[in-house]
Amino acid sequence: MLYIEKKKLLFTFAVFLLSLFLLLSAQQLYVKFVTFKPLLETFSQKEYVEHVNIKKEVNGTSIEIYLKDVDNLVDIYEDIQKTASTVLKGRPFVVKILNKPDKFIENIYNEEVQFIVFEGIETGEFTKMRLNLDQIEAKYNIEIAVFIDNENLYLKMKTDRSVYYKIIKRD
Repeated sequence: MLYIEKKKLLFTFAVFLLSLFLLLSAQQLYVKFVTFKPLLETFSQKEYVEHVNIKKEVNGTSIEIYLKDVDNLVDIYEDIQKTASTVLKGRPFVVKILNKPDKFIENIYNEEVQFIVFEGIETGEFTKMRLNLDQIEAKYNIEIAVFIDNENLYLKMKTDRSVYYKIIKRD
């Protein structure tokens, strides 16, 4: 009698594990084909997108976008937010604008520009910030564009070889 109970228990456990595996597989397929695929297709068709990666994270979907050279980073960022919100239909997401800058432009940002920008955000002296950025533009022969709205500061640095984007929250 004990032997039959063990068989039933093992069978029940095996069915449970198989059901759990099938449910998790179905969830992964749902995420891949219902969430990721439409996002990838939509962003791949945008003329400003060089490359896009989409990842599932604990807090929602992470959308990593590499941009081509764009003129107005604010408009592009707003379009990315609106597009993601429409495709994801209210589900949580985070947009990350990623870069592949060369070392020259990355060093200029790390060693000089970031300090000027964060000081401008902290003090609110954006005119002074712009004057300091103008000096860096002349010193290194690069283009620096800054856009500001109520939420973010949008920075674009450009040389003839590379473009660097940075979006900084204005908390």
